[in-house]
Amino acid sequence: MLRRVVQDDASTLARLRQAMWEEMNPGEPVDPSFRERTSVYWDAMLGDAGAAGWLVEVDGEPIGMVTLLLHHHPPLPWGERRRGYVTGVYVAPEHRRQGHGRALLQAAIAFGREHGLQQLELRTSEQGRLLYTALGFTSHELLMLKLD
Repeated sequence: MLRRVVQDDASTLARLRQAMWEEMNPGEPVDPSFRERTSVYWDAMLGDAGAAGWLVEVDGEPIGMVTLLLHHHPPLPWGERRRGYVTGVYVAPEHRRQGHGRALLQAAIAFGREHGLQQLELRTSEQGRLLYTALGFTSHELLMLKLD
């Protein structure tokens, strides 16, 4: 079952995000406070309407997630510019290739359209690239300056 997250889901998002991090960075130590800090972050973002998210549950157990950070640019002469940053796309390994990731992303895309976002952005691993391009995401140049 696919459902929209509520503020009380912050700890579930944190648990799934930690699972995603550990899978993407095997053998790398995780700060013991990571999950708690992530839970506090999502609690604030969801309570502030600065984010939206969805969970997929199988037999009542959350097995996948997607979150969408909402960004409002300052007004432009021709109107408003709103975009979303897709983050935390994750489905537990034993539940992949069953359409859960696609369903999560389609929910985020539909939300973006319904709420007047002009674009969605994300970063991807090679593993997720095929799904994202199948849903219409395209590559664009991004310049970045690391400050740390």
